[in-house]
Amino acid sequence: MLPQCNITRAYAPYAHGSQRFAGSAVLKSKAVVSFHHTDTPEGRAMKKTVVAAAVAAVLSTGAFAQNVVLSGLIDAYAGSLQYSGDKRTGVVNSGGMTTSWWGMSGTEDLGGGLKAEFKINGFFRGDNGAFGRFNGNENTFSRDAWIGLTGNFGTVHFGRDLAPNFLPTVIFNAFGDSFAFSPLVLHANVPLFNGTNWAAVNAGDTGWSNQVRYTTPNFGGFSANLHYQFGEVAGNSSNRNVGANFLYFRGPFALGGFVHNVRTNNPNAGTVGSVNVGFSQQKAWMLAGKAAVGPVNLYANYEKATNDNYAGAAGNAESKTWSLSADMAVGPGKVLAGYADTKWTTTPTSARNGSKRDTFSLGYDYNFSKRTDGYVVYMNDKITNYDRGNSFAVGIRHRF
Repeated sequence: MLPQCNITRAYAPYAHGSQRFAGSAVLKSKAVVSFHHTDTPEGRAMKKTVVAAAVAAVLSTGAFAQNVVLSGLIDAYAGSLQYSGDKRTGVVNSGGMTTSWWGMSGTEDLGGGLKAEFKINGFFRGDNGAFGRFNGNENTFSRDAWIGLTGNFGTVHFGRDLAPNFLPTVIFNAFGDSFAFSPLVLHANVPLFNGTNWAAVNAGDTGWSNQVRYTTPNFGGFSANLHYQFGEVAGNSSNRNVGANFLYFRGPFALGGFVHNVRTNNPNAGTVGSVNVGFSQQKAWMLAGKAAVGPVNLYANYEKATNDNYAGAAGNAESKTWSLSADMAVGPGKVLAGYADTKWTTTPTSARNGSKRDTFSLGYDYNFSKRTDGYVVYMNDKITNYDRGNSFAVGIRHRF
C-alpha cells in the first residue's frame, strides 16, 4: 500500500529578484509497498511503476521530514551580442534575465519562535551544462552555502551569502538581476575582458564567503543587513570585508542603499570578485529609490566608489554611477527600459581618467505562467574611445 500524500505547491518571493516554485509532499504514513504481477508486458510495466513510486516515497520521507525544498531556475537566450569595443558574436547563452541556478533549502522549527535554516545553491549554465557562472574553478555552491538561526531577534547566517551591494542593486532597477542586459548591474558588477579595461564598479563579488550576516526584524517596512567577511589570513586582521544595507517599503514607495569596505577576494575562481587590480581596498555607497505610479514603476540609483592604492602608495580611482529605469504592465507582461552612466576619475591622472560608459536597454518580458516567461531585449553600449555596441536577444526563463 502506498502512503497517502498531501501535495502542496506554493509560490514565494525570492531575494534574487524572481519567484521560485516549490513542490512539497507531506507523508501521513510510512511507505509499505507490496505487489504481485505476472510475467507479462503489462505486469512488468506495473512493477516498474510501483517500484518508482516506492523509491520516491522513501526519498520523500527522509527529505521532507526535515522540510527540505529542491528548487532552481533555468534561463537561456539566443541572440547577437556586441558590447562596446567588441566584435559582434552570435550566441546561445545562459542567464539572460536571471543567472541559472539549482539547489536546496530547509528549515526546522526549534520551538519558542526559533527556527534553524540552511541553503545550498549553485550556479550552472543552461547553454552547455557546465557548473558555475563562468569558465574557471568556481565553487559548486557559490550562490549560497550557509546555515543560520531565525527568530524574534532577527536572523543570523554563517557561510557564503549575499554581499551588501546585491539586494539594493537588483531590487531598484527594472531589469532586476539580469547580469546580461541590466545597465545598472552591468556597470556595477560585470567587468569586460575585451581590451577596454572596463572594471566592475563594485569590488568583492555579489556574494561573500566566510561571512556572518545579521538581518534585523522588519520594523514597519524597514529592515537592514549587517555583513562581516573574515579574511582568514593569520596575523592580518585588516584583511576583511565589512558592509551593510537597508530596505524600506511603504505603499507605492521604496528606498534602499548599501555601504561597504572591501579588502579581500572571494574564493570562487581566481581573481574574479577581487578588489580591482592595483588597489588595496574599495569604499563604496549607494542610495536607490522606487515609486509606483499606476501601471508604471520608476527607479533611480546613485553610487560612488573609491579604490585606494596599495599601502604606502599615493593615488586612487573614483567612479560615480547613476541610473534611471522603468517598467510598465502591458498585457500579460511588462515593458522594461533602463539607462546607466558611469564615469571614472583617477589621481594622479591615468589612462582610465575621464573614461565614461553609458548603456541603454529596452525589452519586453511576457509571462506564459507564474513559473515561465519569455523575453526580448535590445541593448546599446558605449565606452569612451571605443565603438558603440548593439545587442539583440530573445530568451525563456523557467522556475522549478
